[in-house]
Amino acid sequence: MSRPDVNDIAQVAAEESREARRDLRQTLLSGLALTVPFLITVLVLIWALGFVAGMLAPLADALVALGPGSQMSDWVVQLLAGAIVFGLVFLVGVAAQHGPDTHVARRFDVLMEDLPGIGSIYTSVERMSDVLVEGDTESFREVKIVEFPREDCFALAFLTASTPPTVEAAAGHDAMETVFVPMAPNPVMGGHLVNLPEERIFDVDLSVEEGMQAIMTTGMAIDESVEDGGRGAD
Repeated sequence: MSRPDVNDIAQVAAEESREARRDLRQTLLSGLALTVPFLITVLVLIWALGFVAGMLAPLADALVALGPGSQMSDWVVQLLAGAIVFGLVFLVGVAAQHGPDTHVARRFDVLMEDLPGIGSIYTSVERMSDVLVEGDTESFREVKIVEFPREDCFALAFLTASTPPTVEAAAGHDAMETVFVPMAPNPVMGGHLVNLPEERIFDVDLSVEEGMQAIMTTGMAIDESVEDGGRGAD
C-alpha cells in the first residue's frame, strides 16, 4: 500500500484553511452589512428620544410642581418623547411616499444639496433610495460586470456616465466608463465609484431592476441565464 504524499496532505489542509477563512470573512461581512444599518437606526432613535426628552424637561418640572411625583413626570415625558419621535418618523415616511413633488420637499432637497460637504452625499443617497423605494431605475444606464477590486475578480456594477476626459488623461486610457459598484445587501449604505477602461467592463443580460434585486438578495435572485459578453472584444 502506497503511503499518502505529505505534500498533497499539506496542500489539501491549506486549501481547506483558506476556504474556512474565506467563509468566515464572508459571514462577518454579511453580518456587518445587515447589523450596521440597524445599529445606526437604533442609535439615531436613542439620540432623538434623549433630545426630545431634554426639550420636554420644563414639562417634567411643571408636573412635579403640580404634585404627581417625579417618577410619574419622568414617565410622562418619556412617553411624550416617544410619541413625538414616532410621529416625526411617520410624517417623514408619508412625505417620502406621497409628497416627493411638493413645494416643501423640493425646498428641503435644495437646502440639503447646498450644504457644503453634505450635499453630494445627500444627492447620492437620495438617488439610490429612489431606485430602491420607488423603482426609479433611470439613474443607472445599464448593468455591467467589472473586474473589481482586482483582475479576474468580477462584480456587478451600474453604468452611470462616461469618464471625464481629465480622468482618462490622468489614468492614461482613451476610453473609460464610470460605474457604481454597490455594497450588498444594502446599496444605500455605500459602494465604490470606479472609473475603468472599457476592456475591463463586460456586458451582462440583466435589467437595472434585476441587478438591484441581485444585490439586495446577495445574489439569490439573480437569473441563472446570465450571458457575458466582453465590451472590449467588439
